[in-house]
Amino acid sequence: MKKHISTIILILVFCIGLSLLLYPSFSNYWNSLHQSRAIANYVDIIQNLDEDTYAQLWDNAIAYNKELANTSKAKWHMTAEERERYNSLLNVTGSGIMGYIEIPSINCSLPIYHGVDDDVLQIAVGHIEASSLPTGGISTHCVLSGHRGLPSARLFTDLDKMVPGDIFTVNILDE
Repeated sequence: MKKHISTIILILVFCIGLSLLLYPSFSNYWNSLHQSRAIANYVDIIQNLDEDTYAQLWDNAIAYNKELANTSKAKWHMTAEERERYNSLLNVTGSGIMGYIEIPSINCSLPIYHGVDDDVLQIAVGHIEASSLPTGGISTHCVLSGHRGLPSARLFTDLDKMVPGDIFTVNILDE
């Protein structure tokens, strides 16, 4: 009987060790799958937008950036109404995704979400609320934030492998 108990304990310890060893790989695969689906869904919705809706989304984002540029103080703390407006801008999927970033040299493609809450930064890139929306243009300064080296997702882990001259793109709507 003692031999069976020690065998069961050994098998149990082996299974726990194996699951701890495989967790980062499985978690990274799972997160990559969801990131790819989020980007594919975003691209599909963008391609099916009518011209008026597309123009309205873009114009609202540009207007928001102009308001930020004309404000004398930084908006680090938003009211509930301001946060609701911010979260609605460029949110074509209803999930908070405003676009995606691609870095071909490190094989990285990640969705960009509104805000930098922990739940966003664990799975994707976040847009810092007090910065301009990523539309480009004069007096706009968009700031994105993302983790690297997480055990559950690669995200920007390979960022240090980039070299001067590497190209990255931030895709917002169809721009």
